Amino acid sequence: MSNLYIQELDNKRVAVREASPAYGTEFLTDTSPMERPYSGAWGIILIPPLMRRHKYYFYDTPATNKESVEGVISEWPEKTDPFTQEDLLYSEDEQVQELISRIETSLFIPYRQKLANRLVTLFKDAKEEDPTCLGISAGSLRYFYNFLQLHTNLKCPTISLTPEYNIYASWRDDQKRLFSVLFLPNGDVRFVIFKPNDRHPELKIRISGITTTDFLMETVAPYGVWDWISE
Repeated sequence: MSNLYIQELDNKRVAVREASPAYGTEFLTDTSPMERPYSGAWGIILIPPLMRRHKYYFYDTPATNKESVEGVISEWPEKTDPFTQEDLLYSEDEQVQELISRIETSLFIPYRQKLANRLVTLFKDAKEEDPTCLGISAGSLRYFYNFLQLHTNLKCPTISLTPEYNIYASWRDDQKRLFSVLFLPNGDVRFVIFKPNDRHPELKIRISGITTTDFLMETVAPYGVWDWISE
């Protein structure tokens, strides 16, 4: 657990928290198939995308899933009673909207429009299913965005949501290698790697673990992940 310290800042005493070290990882060997992202490593179920539109979140033009069209996010819901549960969700929604807008305009993300469109679709589909839900966890999306900032040459991942509305990103290649990451709201990430077993071609190797967002790529570096998820 990280420790608290008291420091002087502008003649005020403030508490600061020392960063805690990354969690250890656990590596396993498995024969699971690789035809689809493996969610069973952590017992999660991915939410399938819906085809419906939701009034809370849409583009001025039919730009969803079209990289060549610059979409403009508009018509966010207006806040009413500041003391209701709906207002708390609105505050979370505001953070999600701001983060998606940042992604949409971030020059270091070459696929920014495609990614923003996908996040818009996931958000409004979740709201269509349950108007009182988070749509997307702001904390999870924030750490996903931070991860993209740390690694600017990543290929565009496939994005899904967990039942807790956390970001689940996956990269795969034509050699049946897969790297999937679950971004948690507290900055932790759960990852799983599938890769061929060179000694036993009919089998696959599964490697999974838990670490922090900023230590993820260093943790998985020995397994050659960078070779198939970066440009």
